[in-house]
Amino acid sequence: MSPLNILLIGLGNMGKIHKRVIENNSQTNLFGIVDTSFKKKHEKINGVEYFNEIQLVNLDDGLIDAVVISSTTRTHYKIAEKFLAKKIPVLLEKPISTEKNEIEELLNLAKAQNTIFRCGLIEIYNPIFNFIKELNLNDIISIHIYRHSQPASPERELDNVLFDLTLHDISVLGYLFENPNLQLVGQNFNLLKDSIESVDLLYSFEGINIFISTSRESQIKIRKWEIITKSKLYKIDLMQKSLDIYESGSINYTPTNLLDSKVNHSALSFSNHIETAKIQLNEFINNIQNNILDENHLELVKYSHNEIVNLNK
Repeated sequence: MSPLNILLIGLGNMGKIHKRVIENNSQTNLFGIVDTSFKKKHEKINGVEYFNEIQLVNLDDGLIDAVVISSTTRTHYKIAEKFLAKKIPVLLEKPISTEKNEIEELLNLAKAQNTIFRCGLIEIYNPIFNFIKELNLNDIISIHIYRHSQPASPERELDNVLFDLTLHDISVLGYLFENPNLQLVGQNFNLLKDSIESVDLLYSFEGINIFISTSRESQIKIRKWEIITKSKLYKIDLMQKSLDIYESGSINYTPTNLLDSKVNHSALSFSNHIETAKIQLNEFINNIQNNILDENHLELVKYSHNEIVNLNK
């Protein structure tokens, strides 16, 4: 089977990651790149087409098998709509849009056109969360989630912290618990220059308390989860790609003091697992080659985006 010709739109931070994984995958060929920063309207270098605007790309010649869109969010809807209308498979960076009607229209268009459409909810491909899902935990008491970043450069055009960061963890909760009916118990937002830069959320779901803290005002980058069950504590560090599991052993009490508490500790490393961006691309390729629309993924995309849109009101 010939490699898929993929057009990449947007060469920012995520675009550079997409470019690398496309170039290093034997099943894909980087057909071209579109980015407004290119000085020339169109040129071809080492077999790759370079365009500085989307209008210069011919979508009717059958040369493009799929598109990866990692441009700024405000451009997502119009670009994705253009390709879906031509029945060209789309991998669109998150968020799809910040507008509920645009999100629904793109999802509906993909279904109507029977065209593969995936969103870059990259954390759902993390091997650590795959491992947690397979454990099928049924005695969870609470989940604590921390996703903190340092302030972004003013030059970067970013969505507020809900769409930029919180969406990742909502999508993982949707993946782990099959789009749970989360009940918002409490919330606290911190505004900076009319943009939400940090937020603390408290949810309840079937007796589980879920605390989510996301921020772009931190001094250090943090990506951590803690899952507390009746018998174990699961500590996840996404940056270290590690999972620590603590399980209480025998405990001896006196009437007033805790004499002895033995804790069993297991440490698992996921550093040798395949990169999540590569897993995501492989899933996209598999969908295209086998013509799989993947309704479950589309439902997760709809669920996670709707949760964020509702918070952003």
